Amino acid sequence: MPKQIREALENALTKKGKLLEITLITPGWGSSGYYSADILEQAAKDRVFPRLTQQHIDHEKDGGVGSVSTLAAYLNEDARWEPDWLDPKTGVKGRLVAESRVSPKWQDDLAFLAEALGTSIAAPAEIGMGEAEGRQGRIIEKLLPGPLNRVDFVTVAGRGGRISEVLESAKVEEARNVGMWLEARMHLMFTSISDEMFGDGRLTRSERITLSAALGQALTSFTATVEAEAPQLFERDLWEDPTPAAEESAAASSSPNPAEVTEGKEPIVGQIQIEESVHATLVADASRATVLEGEKSTALEALKSTNDESAAALVASAFESAGVTAPKTAARLSAGYPVKENGALNVEQFKQDIAEAVAEFQVANGAGTPRGVGDVQEQTKVVMTKEDAEAKILKIAGFAPKGA
Repeated sequence: MPKQIREALENALTKKGKLLEITLITPGWGSSGYYSADILEQAAKDRVFPRLTQQHIDHEKDGGVGSVSTLAAYLNEDARWEPDWLDPKTGVKGRLVAESRVSPKWQDDLAFLAEALGTSIAAPAEIGMGEAEGRQGRIIEKLLPGPLNRVDFVTVAGRGGRISEVLESAKVEEARNVGMWLEARMHLMFTSISDEMFGDGRLTRSERITLSAALGQALTSFTATVEAEAPQLFERDLWEDPTPAAEESAAASSSPNPAEVTEGKEPIVGQIQIEESVHATLVADASRATVLEGEKSTALEALKSTNDESAAALVASAFESAGVTAPKTAARLSAGYPVKENGALNVEQFKQDIAEAVAEFQVANGAGTPRGVGDVQEQTKVVMTKEDAEAKILKIAGFAPKGA
């Protein structure tokens, strides 16, 4: 990206007013009741106001659902409890506080009006009656997490809520990265679409609430997956060019050496161990919800191919160990192997199926019956049962259970 364009974009993104420090609420009596320090500290632990909690202009005029037209900001972090903070105006100690990320549309207005505006929380609560600070009234016993919890900008503050500070641009640069930008855009776009559908009557209130909760879970999953598999996205600046060569080098260094896997092992066993390792990767690839349909189809085809090869290897090993030559039976078994719910070959069940088939084959062909010894009429037949033959085949093939 040309230097002049990058500098222009950075200047736009780091404009003063993009981040605010919000005092959500302080201990004491508010319009809804009395909030103790312990209740507010517990609210921080329970993540009642988590990262991405919405902040609208004005409060509760939309029935608590919110509208894109009034969405001005969102909490850039989980609200945290600061027990030692002292309110310079009232002397009250302690507060719930969080950093807020402001939409470009509202940056100038909120930065300009910061000292005159207040904030007010919206959240479900457990309430009782009692006395606090010499006054009778409603006592807030617990604040509850919820998908529609908000911290809105209002003209008259709730219990101590206000814009505490307009943060400088240097702090914006610290927080800016690709991962957070994508997460915020997904939240904004989803909220815009679902709010429009709700406003048009195509979603009920309960459906809108359910969708909001589902979005929160999806974004949590998105963040966890990216942090685990592409952590550089939460470290790389929004306008910094990616470095694919470094990623490929890291991936290559973590790949196992095939020679190290097979060295010192018998051919068939070694082959099966490699394939079972491949199974785990292929199953994970095939079941990931974020894989594109084309990639998922390729992963499933690769999984089936590996299953076919492993099944054929298992049948060949068992038949060879038991001295059985039955190509048609071997082909039938290799094509009809059992699989687990995730599509991987069920190795343990397949071993049992192979042993049973070999045992039936040998019993049908006179396994355990002495032949050509003395007079036929005087022979003592020792007939091996199907169960005994199966156990013997399992032991010969190396599949016998421990302790057998």
